Amino acid sequence: MVEILRRPTTDYLLIAAAALGLGAAMWSALGVSETVTSYGDAIAVVDGVPIPRAVYETAIEGLASAKRNPLTAEERREALERIIDEELLLRRAIKLGLPEADPPSRKALVNAMLQMSVADAAKLEPTDEALRQFYAERPKLIAPQPLLTVRAVSFGNTNADGIVKFKAALDGGKPFVASLAGTGGEAVLLPNGPVVPAKVAEYAGASVRDAALGLTAGQTSAALSIGRRVVFVHLIERFEAPPPPFEAVKAIVADEWRKRATEKAFEDYLKNLRATARITYADSVK
Repeated sequence: MVEILRRPTTDYLLIAAAALGLGAAMWSALGVSETVTSYGDAIAVVDGVPIPRAVYETAIEGLASAKRNPLTAEERREALERIIDEELLLRRAIKLGLPEADPPSRKALVNAMLQMSVADAAKLEPTDEALRQFYAERPKLIAPQPLLTVRAVSFGNTNADGIVKFKAALDGGKPFVASLAGTGGEAVLLPNGPVVPAKVAEYAGASVRDAALGLTAGQTSAALSIGRRVVFVHLIERFEAPPPPFEAVKAIVADEWRKRATEKAFEDYLKNLRATARITYADSVK
């Protein structure tokens, strides 16, 4: 806390705004009394704004954790005086309109309000039943990778006759790989059995993988130009794996649940602010 006084004024105000979480501003707006005795949890009152004892105690805990020896009475009093200094500077900043005039200060205040608006939602602990329902309603929340059985052939980009002959054989109903006979083309090395898309890319590159993912079973891709080769990709089979069991992904589901809960809380908070605000737009706004 003592070191805060040695920071530049703008940094000092940002720390004050974030640390107090705009609590002092809200107390002031409610028109609280100027006497400490009227508020049992106030450690001090500055221009009619009580400083909650919890703010002081949090500062003391932070100072104590950074020292080996217990805090002295003088250090505790110094911490309180620094909090009062912060309050004075914060009140002055608001009076001068710094939140509107200074972008860093404005951003700090907005971020503090954002954190305050979602604080309760961030502490929510969903039940297993709520998580199971959340997961069941979003089957693609944790989408497993499909399993692909892929074949591919390649030609030198100057082998136009071979490419034409290969395509003619395909159009005539010949199997994909069998259509290579007499064309000068080569089969691309790929795993025989169903594999995840990453394995296809490992063997034949990302372009072959992406082409395979865009096909349905039995389809052959258009000619792909890869380096000095022309490649055709054929998907034999695609198997969509079921979503993983809830127990295996419970932690991931819970994180997503909390994320969406905080997003919803913030949206609702802003919606309520807009509902009670008078907002007008310039004529040029459409």
